[in-house]
Amino acid sequence: MGQLRRFNLPHLIRHYRVTHVIETGFGKGASSVYALRSGAEEVYSCEIYKPLFDAAPKIDNLHLYNEDSLTFLSHEEIKRTLFIKRAVVFLDAHFPGADFKFEDYQSNKYNEETRLPLLNELRQLKEFADNALIIIDDSRIYLRVMHEATGCKALPPPTEDAENAFLEALEAYSGTHIIKHYPDDQGYVVLWPKSWREFGVNTHILAGDRTAAPVFRTGIPGTTCMSINRRLLDARFSTRWLSGKGLDIGGGDDSIALYQSLFPLIQSITVFDLQQGDAQYLARVPDNEFDFVYSGHCLEHVMDPYVALPHWLRVVKPGGHLVLTIPDEDLYEQGVWPSTFNDDHKHTFTPFKHRSWSPVSVNVLSLLQTLPGNFSIEKIERLNHSHLKGMPRFDQTRTAFAESAIEIIIQKLKS
Repeated sequence: MGQLRRFNLPHLIRHYRVTHVIETGFGKGASSVYALRSGAEEVYSCEIYKPLFDAAPKIDNLHLYNEDSLTFLSHEEIKRTLFIKRAVVFLDAHFPGADFKFEDYQSNKYNEETRLPLLNELRQLKEFADNALIIIDDSRIYLRVMHEATGCKALPPPTEDAENAFLEALEAYSGTHIIKHYPDDQGYVVLWPKSWREFGVNTHILAGDRTAAPVFRTGIPGTTCMSINRRLLDARFSTRWLSGKGLDIGGGDDSIALYQSLFPLIQSITVFDLQQGDAQYLARVPDNEFDFVYSGHCLEHVMDPYVALPHWLRVVKPGGHLVLTIPDEDLYEQGVWPSTFNDDHKHTFTPFKHRSWSPVSVNVLSLLQTLPGNFSIEKIERLNHSHLKGMPRFDQTRTAFAESAIEIIIQKLKS
């Protein structure tokens, strides 16, 4: 079961003047509600499964039909909307009632065309959807590689004939749309109208997504690895700060995900690293998405921490926490700039100084004062408890004990 919120609909509404959303499977209404909250003027949807239709809430600007998707798409109101409005069409009408465990995926209660209407939906839409963005959910039903990748057990693998028929239906749109496949969830196909010019849609990263497999490394530990024993001795990490579904920014091969089993309230960790985009903006992450955001030694690598930190807090749910460590300029760089221990560092950090030796010094207290919204500072600590003073200058984080950092914990408060 896919979800429209996998896509950045607010961006499409703001930048591509999308006004209407047409959906061919209401379910429990998550996608329709998301569309309206994102700013869509009108949403049209259908739900063939009567118990789901009867349970649907009455919502302003939502037009819901109790009928099959092909009948729904044939309405003149739908055709007229696609002709004169900029619309997103979300094709999500497969296996009536099965996604919510009301029916079996293999049920013969409905004929094949009603259970799997997608090919006919595409053929029907081809006549009047040249200017519509079409998002197809559940491509595992037709693409063998997606069926295998998702480990689907509820459905038999697609036949070669079914796959070819699906690809042929997509190819019919190649003159008017750019066709792109996405592996998220059960697989999506996006048909982007060429009349909208540059391709402008990407998938959201959502809480619970698995973006990287944890891989342990031996040898010199990373800074997150160094911190684990210290954090296990402070119950606040286990009972308050590292709880729920988390995002690890810049986790790489030293992610907090490696140690999830040691913090029993963590439900999942999603890693955001170079493969996921620019950590400064987190453009693929929706607002208020994660219960906590964790980042160990990443903020010093972004172009502008004053831009990045509000975005990092933006994606935390109200009531959740941002857990952040950054290198302390005196414990790590030790009076030398550019950094001789990491040539990708763009800033140095200090809890607070009136004057710093570093030309790129960022005062943590000054930085936090610029954060928007309602938040509480839970902790600011200079992690110097195991730093060896009086030693010849060397990178003490290459030992197993000296974090040489500043730890900051912020709670995002409810409005």
